[in-house]
Amino acid sequence: MVLTTLMFCLLIGFDGLLWGAIIGYKRIYFPIGQLLLFSIGIGFVFFFTYLIGSVIGFEGSSTFLNQVSGLVFLGIGLFQLTHQSGFFFGRLVRNLFIIVNIDNIGYGVISAVQEVHPITSLFVTLSFFVLFITGIIIGSSARLPYITNNNKVFPSLVLIIIGMYKLFFA
Repeated sequence: MVLTTLMFCLLIGFDGLLWGAIIGYKRIYFPIGQLLLFSIGIGFVFFFTYLIGSVIGFEGSSTFLNQVSGLVFLGIGLFQLTHQSGFFFGRLVRNLFIIVNIDNIGYGVISAVQEVHPITSLFVTLSFFVLFITGIIIGSSARLPYITNNNKVFPSLVLIIIGMYKLFFA
């Protein structure tokens, strides 16, 4: 059970690492208070979907949710690539909360089916918070020549690759 809990924390934390790196790379200001509330919201959604999953006891929707998440990532990446103003960074916190929680819903349901302890939601909150900050630090300090020359394209390509992976391999 400890290994399963760790896996869920790392999967959701990886989303935080990725988004933190993109936000850090774009040098977008993300207040620590908003990040704290954001992380608590993610833990709450995980716990709430855990409760729903324990009531229904059905795992079939998780694959569908992963594919929907892949479509969302792919759509946002393509939109960011083709539009100058962009969709994602206009309403950052709201859009990021929706995108991250699409995956989170599936993980919450699966954790209930696999009978993971409900306290996992606290670890999910903490791992997302820590890895998001780590991603911001990595993204703001990493300056590779190829990425710097293509700074408008790189975040969109990352989103498109993640979307295709989730759509076809999740």
